[in-house]
Amino acid sequence: MRNKITTPVNGERNILIKYITQIMVGILFLFLSNRLLKEDFAVFLRWWFALLLLGITFLPLSQKIFSSFHDNGYLFSKTIGLALSGYLMWLFSSVKLMKFTSLSCVMVVALGVCFNLLLFARMKTNHKKLMFTSDKLEAMVKEELLFLALFLIWTYIRGFKPEAYGTEKFMDYGFMTAMMRAEYMPPRDLWFAGSTINYYYVGQYMATFMTKLSFVTVNTGYNLMLMTLAAFAFLLPYSLIFNVTKHYLGNQYTERKKIPAIAGLLSGAGVSLAGNMHFPLYYWVIPILRTLLGTDSEDGYWFPDSTRYIGYDPDTTDKTIHEFPGYSFVLGDLHAHVINIIFVLTVLGILFAWLMYRKKSMENILHEDSRDKPNLWKEIFNPYIILIGFFIGLFHTTNFWDFPIYYVVAGAVILFSNAVVYRVNTAPSVQVNRFMLLKAIWVTAAQGITIILTAKLTALPFTLNFVQISTEIRLAAAHTPLYQLIILWGLPVILVSGLLIELISKYKRNTREMGQSEAGMNKNKRFLQNGSIIRFLADLNISELFIVILGLCGIGLVIIPELIYVLDIYSGDYKRANTMFKLTYQAFIMFGICSGFIFVKFLKTPEFHWQRKFAVITLLLFLSSLWYSKVAVQAWYGNVLNPQNYKGLDEAAFLETVMPDDYLATNWLNDNIEGTPVILEANGDSYSDYERVSVITGLPTVLGWYVHEWLWRGGTDILDERAAEIQNIYTSTDTELVNAVIDKYQIEYIYVGKLELDKYTTINDALLKSLGEVVFMSPATESKPYETYIVHVEPKG
Repeated sequence: MRNKITTPVNGERNILIKYITQIMVGILFLFLSNRLLKEDFAVFLRWWFALLLLGITFLPLSQKIFSSFHDNGYLFSKTIGLALSGYLMWLFSSVKLMKFTSLSCVMVVALGVCFNLLLFARMKTNHKKLMFTSDKLEAMVKEELLFLALFLIWTYIRGFKPEAYGTEKFMDYGFMTAMMRAEYMPPRDLWFAGSTINYYYVGQYMATFMTKLSFVTVNTGYNLMLMTLAAFAFLLPYSLIFNVTKHYLGNQYTERKKIPAIAGLLSGAGVSLAGNMHFPLYYWVIPILRTLLGTDSEDGYWFPDSTRYIGYDPDTTDKTIHEFPGYSFVLGDLHAHVINIIFVLTVLGILFAWLMYRKKSMENILHEDSRDKPNLWKEIFNPYIILIGFFIGLFHTTNFWDFPIYYVVAGAVILFSNAVVYRVNTAPSVQVNRFMLLKAIWVTAAQGITIILTAKLTALPFTLNFVQISTEIRLAAAHTPLYQLIILWGLPVILVSGLLIELISKYKRNTREMGQSEAGMNKNKRFLQNGSIIRFLADLNISELFIVILGLCGIGLVIIPELIYVLDIYSGDYKRANTMFKLTYQAFIMFGICSGFIFVKFLKTPEFHWQRKFAVITLLLFLSSLWYSKVAVQAWYGNVLNPQNYKGLDEAAFLETVMPDDYLATNWLNDNIEGTPVILEANGDSYSDYERVSVITGLPTVLGWYVHEWLWRGGTDILDERAAEIQNIYTSTDTELVNAVIDKYQIEYIYVGKLELDKYTTINDALLKSLGEVVFMSPATESKPYETYIVHVEPKG
């Protein structure tokens, strides 16, 4: 009973002291939060508590899936809770069963509570109680404290530059403001009045769900969600690799408790903080060489350079994008690929839990007298397979690129585990049973079909209202110079290759030491023939197998853009930019996860004399890349050590200084307008200041950012038509024509501000004001020789 969390018995006062200490640390963090975040502390606390509630609520389900994890998958219970609760609310709203309100969000979570209580009762009945041992509870509390600390630090940093302004932020924030006004899904397209959003918006929906669940405003919800992602991007890899390393060490774990934590911390940093090797090369090495050579040095390092290297330095006609999470968290775009980080990490966690679940079957296969046969029905329809299918289906709605990527990753993990379980491997000297190999492939195919059917069913309410954007695949005509590939991807590829070299060499050594026959030796030399690859995989510890699969998938994702790309609206010099961006982003995550395990394995349990030297050199290079986040934060946010520069978490407050009239006008709209009436403002180019009204208010306008709508709508003719009609409303003297366009788009409000005056220099103020009531007016002054006003028009249609 020593590990049970009851009242201290047998003199276990140390356990009680630990809990009291951890509680005191939590109180200290909250006190520090209050001091650092000032007026934002209340919303920070509500958001954190909502996440805590989700984590506790879904612990029974998490424990069922992650029962072999040191913490019952506590961190993953939060992301699973968010995904399932958010999806259920989205589904109910999509079929018009429930309105998307804060109360509805709470009710959905209450359903989650009921489901998990029933699951807990069933587990208890089956004598599978939640294993809340003292070690597991201690791990959960420590992880919660670490999450709180990271969430606080990132939120505090974000408060130095909170505005949803620049790059993709207008779009991301606009999606959230539009969904805050929406009663049902899909939400209306704020940049294409009369239509719903034809993009992968469910990621931003999840952020909006959390905003409503925690009862905060969208002004702060955007930044709180962004910083939640940053904290999870560290802690989910930490938890995953902690357990991967713990399982690998086996009985040694009790003597080396700190080793899995070190591996987890390295992987967490590798995913969320590291840059690629472009950073240390151009931040330290090249400036030093220029100084030694006496050549002129360039200005300081600009952190986006690591994401815009191929095609930019030197300038070529093949410009690409190779971003990574650390850059995303600093930049602050709450885009689809960023939000989906926590869900792809959850899938990877479930896949390793699947391997742990299969461990017993994989071990039984080593015993020739074992007669245990897997239950095919349970193999095909089990919680792991269904949950993986759910998440992959969710990817179809959040970030489509992750849909095929992680379907392949999941397939690889499942196939290799099946190849062992179904007696493909019998003994090193015995020929592979081809019948059983076919059976393994058949079962994998059946599981793959189950996953894809579950995924399609999950995404069905989305796909019914969605027009596919781009599916055509082309051969890549341009290719990255080898030296640039080495700079960007050389370190992780070498690291994974080092692991493969060790494992293959160990396998060959072990088979030789077993004294195989000459035929067996010849078969061993033909490593990829006669099923040797299957024997090799079966010889691996499942931790090694998991890391090898991730590493190889990461390498594959780097290679693919060199061979093919997906055709989209980006042509010319940018043909393969989006393909490389989306694929290598996931490769970076996989490499980051692998890194911690490989470093610890090579340093602590080397099989060959070269491994420690190899690990030290690569670890030093890896650690140098972690400085990227410090440099990026300083460049983007300034001196975050000075609390006086803290601005707060309000994303829309920037308008007060950048566009003061628009600030007053949008505040009036948010305070006085209910529902989603159409408001007309001038349309403009992507990444410009245009559409600031629809973004800040969530009210739909006739036409928004041109290139974005071009991507979402698949053509420009209808965009050009709308642009011409907008110009007619603002400039025409024909009242009948203007009224016809207003009636066509059901426009209820016409907005006139500085950007409208800049775009349409001949605005017909007299006609516009005669169309209805001027409900807001910011008069012209000596320093501001123009009016900003809003006209309320009653549609005639």
